[in-house]
Amino acid sequence: MDIPLPAPGHVSYRTLLIPRARRHLVVTGAVSRLPLAGAGVAIVLAASGATHSYGMAGTASALYVIAASVMAPLHARSMDRTGQRRVLLLAGSIQATAFVCLTLFCRTSGWWQIPGILMAAAAAGAAQVDIGSAVRARWAHAAPDRVSQQTAFLLESVVDELMFILVPMAITAVTTAHSWAAPAVVLLGPAVGWLLLAGQTGTAPPPLAKGDSGPSRPRAVSLAGSRALVAAFVGIGTYLGSIEILLVALADADGEPRWAGYALAAWACGSASAALFAGPYLGRLAPERVFVPAMAWMTGSGLLLPLAGSRLPLVGACFLAGIGAAPSLSSGFSLLGRRTAGAAEGMSWASSGMGAGTTIGAFSGGWLADRTDSAAAFWLCVGFGGLALTLAWRATSKGGSATP
Repeated sequence: MDIPLPAPGHVSYRTLLIPRARRHLVVTGAVSRLPLAGAGVAIVLAASGATHSYGMAGTASALYVIAASVMAPLHARSMDRTGQRRVLLLAGSIQATAFVCLTLFCRTSGWWQIPGILMAAAAAGAAQVDIGSAVRARWAHAAPDRVSQQTAFLLESVVDELMFILVPMAITAVTTAHSWAAPAVVLLGPAVGWLLLAGQTGTAPPPLAKGDSGPSRPRAVSLAGSRALVAAFVGIGTYLGSIEILLVALADADGEPRWAGYALAAWACGSASAALFAGPYLGRLAPERVFVPAMAWMTGSGLLLPLAGSRLPLVGACFLAGIGAAPSLSSGFSLLGRRTAGAAEGMSWASSGMGAGTTIGAFSGGWLADRTDSAAAFWLCVGFGGLALTLAWRATSKGGSATP
């Protein structure tokens, strides 16, 4: 059993990871994130290579995202009520099978290829568990004191950023030889990561007691302050989604698409650096004291985007804005985990909200990019950033007093 460490005023990552079970949780959680970080890219590359149609590949990717967005909160609720092991084993088996089928459909040809690819992508999405929320729920159980838990969430932000950088690179490397093999990379997530995570009983939170999970319990998003927090995550998603699509579109319009990759990598590096080096110090602060200031840093730095003027300052602006990303997200997850009866479900709603916001931001940014190739388009991101900051402030002012 993983016995929680005392709650001093400062917890370093080394101290946090003294118990072996926690070190295993970090490694297994990283492997388990493979579908989360790369399934969309893998589906697009494999499907487009097999059918020579980016439209069809985009449809398959969209089916995956829609199915995952609908089902992930339901999986999280089931994990809170019945325990993570059963859900991880069942969903992992289904998703691994779906990715195997997707690979086979992309490898062969015939009238069944396109319907098969679409059905396999939808099945893989429907089986997708929000692994980030599942792992953070384990940390909430294994390290229940506030300082250790907040530090652990920041450590998970480092893992998130690293996986979102490394996994697409690994998938791209595999597809240079065989595009149909792209799903094999993310297949390791459910086939290996989820299986190992299910076996780690020392960090697994126990199922909710009947009185906490029965029909009379309010849904996670209807508890005090939780809806406002989920709305704040939607706002964050619109901000991030608009920045990503405009970076890609404007760099492509300038004939230098690689600079979009540099800017996005700089954002991820800024976020990971803040979590890695400042995480133990931020962890001793109450999440209410971190959420809004970190959001203000992230969205305020967005003001530099339309003023950057050239590529290198734009990359620098993304790095600065990224510094506020990990503290914002980790403190928001911590607040939701404390305000909901089921930690996994509450944090899963945050992830779904951010995903919905990303879709809105990407659509709006794409619409604007079709009509202008000017850096002034980044003022849309500034507007979304102001909205996100306002929603974050309202979330903490509404639910802060109710937080235990």
